[in-house]
Amino acid sequence: MTSLTKEVKDLFKPRGDLFDLRREAAKILGQEEWAAYKKQAEKFDGERRYVKRAYELEYPHRFAKAQRRLINEAGSVKRRLVYKVFGSDAFDKGEINRRAQMNVRGAHNNDLAQIDQREGDVLRSMLSKAQKRSVQREKPIKDFQKAVDRRSGMERRVRSWSR
Repeated sequence: MTSLTKEVKDLFKPRGDLFDLRREAAKILGQEEWAAYKKQAEKFDGERRYVKRAYELEYPHRFAKAQRRLINEAGSVKRRLVYKVFGSDAFDKGEINRRAQMNVRGAHNNDLAQIDQREGDVLRSMLSKAQKRSVQREKPIKDFQKAVDRRSGMERRVRSWSR
């Protein structure tokens, strides 16, 4: 899948993979598994609240730090042989502020995405265990249906979709 295709899918599907996993978990997980998942979900929700609150409280400090870093990068010696007439001003205040805001917001979004990724990994492992258990639970039923098949001859060799 190309990056453009992935970007378009992300644009039109903002809920993402985690929403689908949660919906599938609601269908598949048993009572004990659901209780374990709820504990994990509460832990991840707490982490999200903590990250959002820290972002709100520390935004001015993070912004100033990113701004200082960008100013230091702009002021560093670059060995470019470009005439001043054709060059651009590396100390444009508006551009530095805009880039600092984008960097701080991007870092915050990356933190939230990492939490979502960890929750998705936990949920995927729980779902795979639940699916393995359901296959083991259904195996005796399928074996019994196969053993009591009373059709004769060629009909018996043809598997029906209902069984």
